[in-house]
Amino acid sequence: MRKKNFIMQKSAGMLLSGMLLIMPLAGAQSSSDAAGKSPDAATALEDYKIGPGDVLVVSVTDAPEFGGKFRVTDTGVIELPGVPRQIRAEDRSPAELAHVIREALMEAKQLRNPLVSVFVEEFHGRTFTVLGAVAKPSVYPIVKRTNVLEALSLAGGALPNSGNTVTIVRGSASAEATGTAVGSVQIARMSDLMSGKESSAIAEIKNGDVISVSAAQVIYVVGAVIKPGGYPMSDPSSGVSVVQAVALAAGLKSVASHHALIVRQSTNDQARVEIPVDIDLMMAGKTTDAQLAPNDILFIPTSGTKQTLKVLGDVAMAAATGVAIYGLGYRAAGAHP
Repeated sequence: MRKKNFIMQKSAGMLLSGMLLIMPLAGAQSSSDAAGKSPDAATALEDYKIGPGDVLVVSVTDAPEFGGKFRVTDTGVIELPGVPRQIRAEDRSPAELAHVIREALMEAKQLRNPLVSVFVEEFHGRTFTVLGAVAKPSVYPIVKRTNVLEALSLAGGALPNSGNTVTIVRGSASAEATGTAVGSVQIARMSDLMSGKESSAIAEIKNGDVISVSAAQVIYVVGAVIKPGGYPMSDPSSGVSVVQAVALAAGLKSVASHHALIVRQSTNDQARVEIPVDIDLMMAGKTTDAQLAPNDILFIPTSGTKQTLKVLGDVAMAAATGVAIYGLGYRAAGAHP
């Protein structure tokens, strides 16, 4: 039988603390980075509840043979040398688990009053996902209470070409907490989240939740303009008018015709609608400025062009397709249509 190693401590009531070394799924973080965290951040990390798949480093002072690196099983437990029973790690903080391991070692008569530390080396048990038009879409560990705005901040915030819609798909943990169905969807406007008008901004993110930021819908301005391209509609409900679209494209070329064309996809998937407009009259305020819908193409032909609406529409579609495929003139910083 292996000789038991007993460690005598002057005080049986020593404080046992669990410590965290962070290596989040979104990118590794060194122990020196963790050491530089603020007291508030360190407290939040100590409150982290261990989950299945997490990788733990257990250290036992003066008895390293009882420690080591352990991955929490799918059932939420770990197995330690010298301890005949499995130890439940799930739903415990590192400090709580350190205390349980200490008690288990003493119960197994392996050590007397051991000093135990638990580090979380890899987070896999409790995560949320941020997708869409954000700087760093990824899977992120939940190391503290996190709301929607904080989750978006962790993902680097919305991109310049992001839309105004944030979709939150709730996982099983949120469903259980709120009494809703798994996969229930909550949709909010980014502008309302940022202004505090939307209560979901402070809604807590739980394990398995998915946050998606929409990309901005686009209108295309092609033909005889200074900067043809695709232009994002950050808030489609506010709309973009024909005059505004011309301004986005830096104005008309000298050869531009005042007879323009809006090409709009029809509700019928097999058809499209060509809407002729008079740019000069709109810019002069002599007729109502038409509103463009998402994915509309505003085509400005050159002066003297005499073609049917169908042919002009074909030309406009070809030009917009070139923009969409090759990114020609796409004006949203860092974006690819």
